[in-house]
Formats: sequence, structure tokens, C-alpha cells
Amino acid sequence: MLAALFMAVPAFSQTNLRGSYPPANYKLSWSDTFAGSSLDTSKWMYRTDVKASSSQIPQNVAVTGGNLVIFMRKQADRGKQYTGGGVISKKPFHYGYFEARAKLFGGAGWHQSVWAMAVTDGSTTYPPNIRTEIDGLEFDSDTPSKGRMGLIIWQGPSHSQNRSCTAGVRRGPLGVDATTGFHAYGFEYTEQKVKYYLDGDLRCVFDYPPADGEHDEINFWLTAIGYEMHGIKIDDSKLPGKMLVDFAAFYESGTRH
Repeated sequence: MLAALFMAVPAFSQTNLRGSYPPANYKLSWSDTFAGSSLDTSKWMYRTDVKASSSQIPQNVAVTGGNLVIFMRKQADRGKQYTGGGVISKKPFHYGYFEARAKLFGGAGWHQSVWAMAVTDGSTTYPPNIRTEIDGLEFDSDTPSKGRMGLIIWQGPSHSQNRSCTAGVRRGPLGVDATTGFHAYGFEYTEQKVKYYLDGDLRCVFDYPPADGEHDEINFWLTAIGYEMHGIKIDDSKLPGKMLVDFAAFYESGTRH
């Protein structure tokens, strides 16, 4: 790790997406502002696996009020007592800047994420083609001001290297309450490094040369699952919960890094 979680730099040049902070020399290549009344299934597939404490179902995904909404519910399905959901870009991306502006749910027991990894059909987070996983934000809802940014280098579903921006602790301070407003979570994937941003501020940098792992194409994931781990139980009194996403975007660079 080359930079501390709290490292800050001036915000990058603005774009036509409100609240977006692409690095200099990057141009918008793909985006969704969720302006319609239903999910654009030409751009997205659903997350449909069963994992941790919930089953993920398409019915928990909606588009309304200019936001993608991912619901979290107390609902029995496929052996679980809770349901979550999520979307995954149908288009895979390579080097560039990924960003989503989101407001997260704060009722305990849920794991919400802005991340990227290869996909098959959305039914598993361990596809056979898994290689590079970039976690722009992993957020456990019992701690609204903490989260994890990291990189997992897979060599198939059962072998990996795990790097965290908060080495030694499971979650580190974000400097914001992720549940009280929208924040832009971004990560830049280049030929040599992965960089993590929150509202345009640089938080962490990892060296990631090709020699460290296979630099594959990755799909953009926006997801919420039940996560009764480490003694934390789901707070039924706060359900149903909502993860809101204002936009998701991918920018390509005109220069190499």
C-alpha cells in the first residue's frame, strides 16, 4: 500500500454527471443515470446467488426517482430468511475509472458493495473465470462511518491474495457517514496500479503490475446481501432497507499509466 486511507488530494475535473470525479484526461465511456422507470436490461443483469445470510432476487431491484434501488427484506427464499439483490454490468471493462454515487442503508446486518469482477450469469460470486476483484467499497451496515477498500487477486475460485487499504483491521474510517447522504465511490484500474477514491479524494493506492496477476476484463457490481457475521445480527425493525445509486459510470483514459 502506497498511501494511507485518509490521504486527500484536490477533486478532479468535473463532468456532466453530477457528483462525479473522473481523473484528468479521462472521458466518459459508459454510464447509467437510472432516469427511467425500470432497469435497463441491455446494460445490466441481476445478481441471483444465495450467499451469507440472504438470497438475492431480481424483485429487490427497482428504478425510481432517478435512482437504482436495491431492497433488503425479511423474506424467506431458497433456504434463507432474508433477501437482498444487486445488478452487474453486462459489458466487461478493462483499464479505466469506475465510479458509482450511492447512499447506503444503515440497519445492522447488511453488506453493501461497489465493486468489479468477472461474471458469468450473476448466479455466483465464484465464477471459473475469476481473476481480478476490485472492491471500491465494502460496507457493513452496523458501522455507518467505516468500510473497506481492497484488491483480491484470484487464481480460480479457491486461491487468492487479499490486500486491504486498512491492513490489520476489517474496516477502517471513511471520514463520512455513508448512510446520511450520497457519496461517490471510485476506483482506477491501470496497467500498474489500482487507486481508490471517495468523493474525488485519493484514499489508497496498490501496486498491481501484470506480474502480480492476470489483468482480466471485469464487470461492474452494485449489490446488497444479508451479512450476519462477527456477532452482528440483522435488525428486523429497520427493514425493508434501501441502497440507492444515483449513477454508475466507466471512464476511459487517453493516456497510459
